[in-house]
Amino acid sequence: MTNPYSSLKLNQATLYDRDKIFRWLACSDATPEMLGPPTFPDAPVPTYEEFCDDYNEEAFRDYGDFRLFLIVVDHEEVGAISFFLRDRVAELDLWIANRQNWNKGYGSTALKTAIGMLMRDKLADILIIRPSARNTRAVSAYQKAGFEIYHPDRHDIPEWCLTENLDYEDAVVLVQFANYHVP
Repeated sequence: MTNPYSSLKLNQATLYDRDKIFRWLACSDATPEMLGPPTFPDAPVPTYEEFCDDYNEEAFRDYGDFRLFLIVVDHEEVGAISFFLRDRVAELDLWIANRQNWNKGYGSTALKTAIGMLMRDKLADILIIRPSARNTRAVSAYQKAGFEIYHPDRHDIPEWCLTENLDYEDAVVLVQFANYHVP
């Protein structure tokens, strides 16, 4: 499948990018669709200090189990995507910097690009992403990128994926299995 955004790239984020990435998450016109009251009272917008605790220096290295990337399209930074590896499971997260970049396929394409990197390097066997069920836009984008809503009869995943560190009371666990035979 050809990438409709052939110029979409994932560039390793650096500590110099942390302030900007925080603003995209916590201070943009897209924030109310992801975090904070009234829609997400169970997921308050983080303070900068809380964000730095979550996205510590490890996330900004170009190696390791926790990585953070800038999503770049035609030399414009449009969002961020991260993955965290545990027990051969990669948990992904992403956000688009502002609403003007919604509905363009950047999120789905960025996910597919990150998944390709994880598969190429054989870093994970299972991929998960855990948005709020209230964020139907995100759930739809993740499904376009090949994720399925977890079902115990179809998906065998570690218990922690279903119970630990959920950001939302109504978290939806979406699953994709690595296929190392895909070129």
